[in-house]
Amino acid sequence: MHPPSSPETESRTGEPGPRLPGRTTPTWEMELLLSGATVFTLWQVVGWLAPFMAELLPRLDAQLGMISGVLYVYLATAVIMLGLAFALHLALRAYWVGLVGMHSVFPAGLRPERLRAGPIAREVLQRRWVDMDTAIERADNRATIVFGLGVGVAAVVLPITLMVAVVYGLVLAGCWLAGRLDLIPVLFLVGVGAVLAPFFLVTGIDRWWGERLAPGSRLRRALAACFSLYARIGMSRETNPLVALYASHVGERRSSFVVMGMLLLSVTLAAYSLSWQRNDLGPGNYGRFPESAAGLPGTVDGEHYASLQEPDESPNSPFLPAPVLRGRYAPLVVPFVPSLHRRHLAGCEAGLPEDRAEARQALLDCYAALHEVRLDGQPLPVKPDFYLDPARNLRGLVYMLPLADMPPGRHELEVRLPDPREPGSKANPPRPERIPFWR
Repeated sequence: MHPPSSPETESRTGEPGPRLPGRTTPTWEMELLLSGATVFTLWQVVGWLAPFMAELLPRLDAQLGMISGVLYVYLATAVIMLGLAFALHLALRAYWVGLVGMHSVFPAGLRPERLRAGPIAREVLQRRWVDMDTAIERADNRATIVFGLGVGVAAVVLPITLMVAVVYGLVLAGCWLAGRLDLIPVLFLVGVGAVLAPFFLVTGIDRWWGERLAPGSRLRRALAACFSLYARIGMSRETNPLVALYASHVGERRSSFVVMGMLLLSVTLAAYSLSWQRNDLGPGNYGRFPESAAGLPGTVDGEHYASLQEPDESPNSPFLPAPVLRGRYAPLVVPFVPSLHRRHLAGCEAGLPEDRAEARQALLDCYAALHEVRLDGQPLPVKPDFYLDPARNLRGLVYMLPLADMPPGRHELEVRLPDPREPGSKANPPRPERIPFWR
């Protein structure tokens, strides 16, 4: 295949074919190859990330859950950015290919006299018409700019992600060694501010007073050294030439608007995809359907039954084997969710006996006392055991419900879980989980 900038091609009649603009982007074939080969993979990665994080985040404690959620947003933002850019690039390249093909079929260009239009309409059309060489070059440039900006803006997220991960890792290690994990959120924000504040400070000084600083002065050398330091960690324009080149040609204001718009769209889609994954009914499709929040009566929620859960799902709510129970016993599993229940279990670990078996039983009794299970309005006369399900990475309590003497018909379990609110919180306590079932 000859590149578009090759010498004139010969038509089938032997006459010279139309020459494409000589400034056609020489990387157009590589752009199409990369976009076409990766765009579907990128969207598959996005579709895998959200379910994975929806299952992972509840399994993490508060400290790891916070940083994992932040890093997910950054990673998903970069992947979504590339996916959107490559998909749009393919569409723009398809339009460009269409222009090239039509120009080769109709090299004479527009023939307005063959159109069924009045003289004024033809006059306006001819005045606004762009010749095919210019139209092809513009379409080619648009496609390349979209491709380059998509890669460039996605690369903007990389140093931010690394900086956040490093700062959080240092703060987590320091707080863990000091035994003050409660200080992690505050110290993390302080750490991020300590890293970014000097950069914004020297940027402001350079922009407003840089011209007044004498060459070789101490302050000027200090500013240059600071910029060099940040350049080494990827926070400078030369580390992202794609965005810098675009900004230098279209202007700082316009480029900032475009880049921030792309980032905002990608961040919104990244956060929304996770929220959508954690919402069983999806967004906006059941506007008039009654609310399905946990604890409301008269609801059969599939999350409360193992037979209705998705394969390999690791649920966060109590569940039974199925809505209709048979046999003499049925297990009620109450999952342990680290992000909600870790501090309750940790509170039961104080003052345990030295004997391992006695310590385990005391821990079970203490943690089980934080739960309240009622069957048809009456306290359930069953003590739980620890529950382990390695296949689904699930831990919790299991109550074996006696069914032999239970009359046929509808019954309801009411499970009140440990209060997830922090001590002193003014938020309303959660409603108990309601699980109807039938014999």
